[in-house]
Amino acid sequence: MIPAQISQEPYLVDDYQLEQLSGKTAFDYFKEEKIFAGWNLGNTLDSFNGNIGSETGWGNPPVNQELMNGVKAAGFDIIRIPVTWMGHIGKAPEHRIAPSRLNRVGEVVRMAHDAGLKVIINLHHDGATSSEQQESGWLSVGKSYRNEADYKRITDQFTSVWEQIAAYFKNYGDWLMFESMNEIHDGGWCWSSAFRSNPGKQLEIVNNWNQIFTDKVRAAGGNNAERYLVIPAYCTNPKQTLSDLFLLPKDSAANRQVVTFHYYDPSEFGIEGTRFEWGSSADKQKIDNDFAPFKPRFIDKNIPVIIGECGAVLQLYPDDSAKEEQARKSRFEYIPYVFATAKKYGLVPVYWDNGAVGGNGEKFGLFNRRTGQPNSEDSGALIRLMINAVK
Repeated sequence: MIPAQISQEPYLVDDYQLEQLSGKTAFDYFKEEKIFAGWNLGNTLDSFNGNIGSETGWGNPPVNQELMNGVKAAGFDIIRIPVTWMGHIGKAPEHRIAPSRLNRVGEVVRMAHDAGLKVIINLHHDGATSSEQQESGWLSVGKSYRNEADYKRITDQFTSVWEQIAAYFKNYGDWLMFESMNEIHDGGWCWSSAFRSNPGKQLEIVNNWNQIFTDKVRAAGGNNAERYLVIPAYCTNPKQTLSDLFLLPKDSAANRQVVTFHYYDPSEFGIEGTRFEWGSSADKQKIDNDFAPFKPRFIDKNIPVIIGECGAVLQLYPDDSAKEEQARKSRFEYIPYVFATAKKYGLVPVYWDNGAVGGNGEKFGLFNRRTGQPNSEDSGALIRLMINAVK
């Protein structure tokens, strides 16, 4: 019997016409569809204000077709569309996602497909990632490992949200992939004392959530029975992804999984912008050493691997032109080297673009979000270097 308080109404389903699947394994799909490089639509559908997902909340304009066309024309093959759903999710026990949110994500997904891009969508800042924001996101591994009731409550919501997303997009072809979550950690980026002293419980929870994600998508009907699923480890960290404690979910669909990790190392150069020089032999060797183990662990077993986020911030030094030029030179060396080394080991790099080119935040922007064109000559040159490195 269904409890009286739970709605028996079916989940919302897009009226998109049911597409025929390719029938290919994930590995063959990436290879035969020539998926070599990707781009993130960052700080857009993943942005939020007051714990409410907001497409324009962090300064980017609404997504348009020109942007998607420009990303494809620049040479990218796949787009990762991070999505924050919080603020658009109803109360327990149903956790109904607002139709307006599902419909808008569907519109953006279709724009990308119309441009000729493969697409990934996920749960993004639902598990907010900074130490300051960690408890603001509802998908909290910190609360979950500390309290069993919180774990059950959060897991119930995670389950319901993925049931609904999968149901809504069930008719879409295998060009649309689902990623379970983004950089889930307890606020310490793998460095909290709680995680270092006893990581097992948190790792178990992330493995469990990945399994639930897989099971619920597979059961959601339509093309979900064989949809490609992108699986992250704890914090989407490279070392955690290579750990024996990271378990790929058991899957009723054979060979339909994709592994993902994120890479901004060294963080002082890649994301913090506190180091302006990069390019020594040791710097380059570290990237090789970090990427090489993914080949025997996954690639040689015919499991595709994407670097779901990577890149290096634009560093500006208005009072020191020599320092700024060195930072520019280093960035022009680092980003293509990451892409080329990814290609060397069979990985697919996906550049993190948050649209930002000014202010005090992380400046990863390469495209004008209104026109779909590179936002500067340097950005255009960087894009060409990235694409040439992998094709």
